[in-house]
Amino acid sequence: MIDIHSHILPGVDDGAKNIQESVTMIKNAFKADIKIIVATPHLFNGMFETGIPKRNALVNDLQTIANNIGVRIQIKPGYECYISPEMNRLGEKLFEYTINNNRKYILLELPMQNIPHFVDETLTNIKNLGITPIIAHPERNIAIMNNPKILLGFIEKGYSAQLNAGSILGYYGRRIKDTAKILLEHNYIHVVASDMHSTSLPILPKAFSAISNLIGLNKASRMFNEIPYKIVMGEDFDKEDPIPYISKKGSLIKRIFRI
Repeated sequence: MIDIHSHILPGVDDGAKNIQESVTMIKNAFKADIKIIVATPHLFNGMFETGIPKRNALVNDLQTIANNIGVRIQIKPGYECYISPEMNRLGEKLFEYTINNNRKYILLELPMQNIPHFVDETLTNIKNLGITPIIAHPERNIAIMNNPKILLGFIEKGYSAQLNAGSILGYYGRRIKDTAKILLEHNYIHVVASDMHSTSLPILPKAFSAISNLIGLNKASRMFNEIPYKIVMGEDFDKEDPIPYISKKGSLIKRIFRI
């Protein structure tokens, strides 16, 4: 499996607290048959601002340790960038924040509560640079929980979406799990990742089983293996056609009058 979203670097965000935790995390990932893991520290102005030289040094140090202890896993650089209006002024500097420095894909985090007014412009500007936005864990955004069509709009504009493994397993609560199912069943999700923050055992294998049962083995395998590999390598990948979402709740009038 390939994991494109993790917080394994020590002491830079709310992930691994120290190098000992980082090493435990990559050992656990290797035992779970993860071959490549992308270290994606939070990039958030005013809170988490790990610079590229420090990020690269930590990735190299952790890779060296992995090699020395026989953990055959590749560690690649990336960021989980919190989307903000400032991105519109960064221009080509955004290439430096892409996954594996591939100048092709960038992992972006939406606010948990809503979709701010600047998001559409920012995503458009990023796409115009030739970088494909990958929206991290959209199932955890309250606006998308209330209206999955919001994510469909992003998918139709050529963006991609990454689901957290813990979401489909119910680790974040029932509502997020239900939203994860909706997004998977409507082909709004392209890749699944761990978003691991701690030394807890990796959950990608359990999520793979759950998602295979939901949408089929072949589609699940693409989300855990083929597509994340292509993302790391900076290659294009085919997407399943999204299915328009129709709320099962119906309109308020229909519910009141049972039409």
